[in-house]
Amino acid sequence: MKKQLLNLAIGECAALCTFIYIYRLLNLGMSSFLAFAYLIFILLQGSIYWFYRYILLIKRVSFSIKAIKLLRFLRQLNMIVLLVIGLIIPIFKSDFKDLFIAIGLFLFGVIEYVNYYWYRLSYGKLGFNIRILFKTKLQESSINKLINKQS
Repeated sequence: MKKQLLNLAIGECAALCTFIYIYRLLNLGMSSFLAFAYLIFILLQGSIYWFYRYILLIKRVSFSIKAIKLLRFLRQLNMIVLLVIGLIIPIFKSDFKDLFIAIGLFLFGVIEYVNYYWYRLSYGKLGFNIRILFKTKLQESSINKLINKQS
C-alpha cells in the first residue's frame, strides 16, 4: 500500500511537471493557459493528497480534521473555478487552435476533478480502463469517502 500511494503521488507530480513543460514549448493563447492552469491546479492537489496519505500511513496516524476541512473547501473552490474557466475560455480564445486545445485540456481537468473529488474513474492496473468503467458501478473516490465519513 505504501508503494502504491507513493507511486500515485510521484505519478501525479510527473504529469504536472510534464504539462508545465509542454505548455512552455507551445505557443498558445490565454484560453489554453487558463485550462492548463486549472488542470495543473487539480493535479497538484492529487499529488499532495497521495503524498499526505503516504506520510500518514508511515506515521500510522489518521487524517486531521483540518485536512478534511481543507479537502471540502478545495472541492467547492474547484467547482467554482471550473465554472468560471468554462465560461471565460471562449471569451479569451486567440484563435481556433487555442480554443480547441483549451477545451481538450479543460475536459481533462474536469475528468481529473471528478476522479479525485467525486467518483473513482481509474480502474485496472493501467489506471483508466473504459471497458471496466462501463461494466462496473461507479465507486466513490477516496477523497469523497473521507469527506462524507466526517460530515
